[in-house]
Amino acid sequence: MEFIRQYLLSKGIPLTEENWRPFVEKNFRKEYKKKDIILNKGEVDNYLSFVEKGAARLFFMKENKELTIRFVFHNQFLTAYDSFTQRTPSRCDIEALTDMVVWQIHYDDLQEIYKSQAIGNLIGRLTVEALYVEKLNREFSFLSETAEERYLSLLKEQPDLFQKIPLKHIASYMGITPQALSRIRKRIY
Repeated sequence: MEFIRQYLLSKGIPLTEENWRPFVEKNFRKEYKKKDIILNKGEVDNYLSFVEKGAARLFFMKENKELTIRFVFHNQFLTAYDSFTQRTPSRCDIEALTDMVVWQIHYDDLQEIYKSQAIGNLIGRLTVEALYVEKLNREFSFLSETAEERYLSLLKEQPDLFQKIPLKHIASYMGITPQALSRIRKRIY
């Protein structure tokens, strides 16, 4: 859990032993194997997870094709956020792309911390802000960049992505076919 504490401190959150303790007491460590389904579409996501090790993706099926909407890596929050916050069935699946270690807190425990700890609300707000900016950047990318520009941006922002994740998932995330991704890669290299 110390790595989560260091992450939060790096974001300017003034954690003390006293206000950190409730988080430590309510979080638990969970391991997933590569290809494990962490959450099935239609289930309510009851856990906010923080990735210590590994990678995951959020995806859904459309016309018998898997469409990846998000990748999650080390030091990132993992959840079907709309399902988690609204208490509604998830519209996507979450799959471990590698062996993973995550720290999880149940929705009810997090709500309890929000009510009892002012710092909890700050952490919640910063989490939402980070997820919103990530979503906005992705939408902007889709509307303003070519597929090749999106590929180069992704390569710059997540260089290890291409070592860990099958190209078919990356192509899906980019909104192109695996063949189009291959052509882009050939042009660049």
